Amino acid sequence: MSEQHDHDHGHGEEGFGVALGFRIFEVDGGIYMAEAEVSSYVDDPKSLGATLVFHSLTELDPTAAPGEDDEEEGWRIDIDDELSRSETASTREQFHAILKQLAGFSEQDLRDYLQQAREETAMPEEAEGEG
Repeated sequence: MSEQHDHDHGHGEEGFGVALGFRIFEVDGGIYMAEAEVSSYVDDPKSLGATLVFHSLTELDPTAAPGEDDEEEGWRIDIDDELSRSETASTREQFHAILKQLAGFSEQDLRDYLQQAREETAMPEEAEGEG
């Protein structure tokens, strides 16, 4: 497990950061893209962490003019504590260890993370109305 860090992953000059979409999947008839933001910690630029960001593709219109189809922020969930990696390894080694774990996520794992991210970002009255 990783140590507790400031979860604001930085993208400063000394840090590292990359976002990549790695899976498209369905939930209840909706289409979603799972994106991983892998970046160095603000308080420890030599250690990497990751955040999953889920974007709904259900209403995406590839024919819309630029700016017409504004992208939503998506639902975010920090997964640093679930990752196995050596935070003392090189950035490249940590990055590849994280990528291998992302590749191993099942669709059910992603559905579970999406549900958790939705619950964490829901407004209190929305969360009470679900379920």
